[in-house]
Amino acid sequence: MKKEKTERTGKKQVGLEVTVEEKELAEKVAKERGLGFSALVRLLIKDEARRLGII
Repeated sequence: MKKEKTERTGKKQVGLEVTVEEKELAEKVAKERGLGFSALVRLLIKDEARRLGII
């Protein structure tokens, strides 16, 4: 018997193309802020959106 396909509820992923140096810098910034890389990116996006008056 086949299993029914369920709708995926996981978070979507976004790929970023960066240089090795950019990745290392981002990881250092995230570590200093006590965040993971993904959390840092989400925080920066929200901060920029607030600065621009989008949210």
